[in-house]
Amino acid sequence: MDMEQLQCILAIQEHKTFLDAAEALHRSQSSVSKSVQRLEQELGAPIFRRTTRRVEPTPLGEEILAYAARMVACYEGMLHCAEQHISADTSHLRIGSIYFGLNNRLVPYVANFLKLHPTMQVTIDESTTTPLLRQLEKHELDVVFVSSMYLQNGPKENYQTDPRYLSLSFSVDPYYVVVSRTHPLAGRRLLRYEDLAEESFITTDRTMDVYHKAMEKVFHACGASMKIAMQCTNIRSVLHMVSQNVGIAILSKLVVEDSDDLVLIPLENPMLRDTQMVILNQRVLPPHIKSFYHFIKTQLPPPESGLPAAGL
Repeated sequence: MDMEQLQCILAIQEHKTFLDAAEALHRSQSSVSKSVQRLEQELGAPIFRRTTRRVEPTPLGEEILAYAARMVACYEGMLHCAEQHISADTSHLRIGSIYFGLNNRLVPYVANFLKLHPTMQVTIDESTTTPLLRQLEKHELDVVFVSSMYLQNGPKENYQTDPRYLSLSFSVDPYYVVVSRTHPLAGRRLLRYEDLAEESFITTDRTMDVYHKAMEKVFHACGASMKIAMQCTNIRSVLHMVSQNVGIAILSKLVVEDSDDLVLIPLENPMLRDTQMVILNQRVLPPHIKSFYHFIKTQLPPPESGLPAAGL
């Protein structure tokens, strides 16, 4: 028995259906159902009677729900007590982030946050999206800045629909074709993905799996494949190889350093990198995480048309 299961049955009691309870908890209906099933198996008896329209507690369920309400109230009381004694300023905020390039957009926000919380300790670890999310789920990081990718004219695919997380869009950046100034494509003003079918690409290695999956998907839709000539472990090596005309790349403008040797060409219906700030969806957030999330949310410019903003 755990607090998550008790919170599930109390939400079901309040909202009368599994679907409405799941929405209130920002979880999927199946995960709420599994939590209740595990608790019922542990107790050896059903807590609810299921009907086609609503859910009602059994006689045992009525008693279990009364105990659950008291236990959750005690748990939340302990957390509130801890919050009163642990200031956000004395905490250690662990941030994980994808690579933003030399003009790191995240740095000014963190710097301004620290001006408001001068005694807080902050660490920033750079990695790629999948391992960052894994560390977040293991509570090894408090907040992560990770990317999802989708076509400008396609459906948005990000973390705001995942009930495990609370997230908001930190930045949305189009991808460009990056070529050497001496490359035959350097004079083009606009390119289509079909124009790149015969080109050789320089990419990062497979640790950037979100990028590779997105690119494979868009080239497949065009009836082509991305011909990879070389994979590098970091963006700087990719840019160096492109400048030497070994191949071309598709990258966010953010990570392309100013260079007389490189040309950036816009794409028709470009791939977008939607960088999301993501935290775990917890009933009670630690004060330092809550403070940082709210600070970033209030400091960001209004989202562009069509970009959703998550609440907390």
